[in-house]
Amino acid sequence: SLNTIIPENPNQPYDIREVIEHVIDENSFMEVHKNFADNIVVGFARLAGRSIGIVANQPAVLAGVLDIHASTKAA
Repeated sequence: SLNTIIPENPNQPYDIREVIEHVIDENSFMEVHKNFADNIVVGFARLAGRSIGIVANQPAVLAGVLDIHASTKAA
């Protein structure tokens, strides 16, 4: 199903949250500062029952380019 989410053309945007939801354990993603610096996604989830941290650029917003706010959020 990831093949349908991520477009073949690298210039096409997609929602990284959809990718995250397909990879992690069901309903386990807890995003941190969701309404701040939308061009990066930061949070916690479970993968095979283990806790993990996630930091991912968001291609659907500003093409995932890091600005000062996104860099602060990721740090």
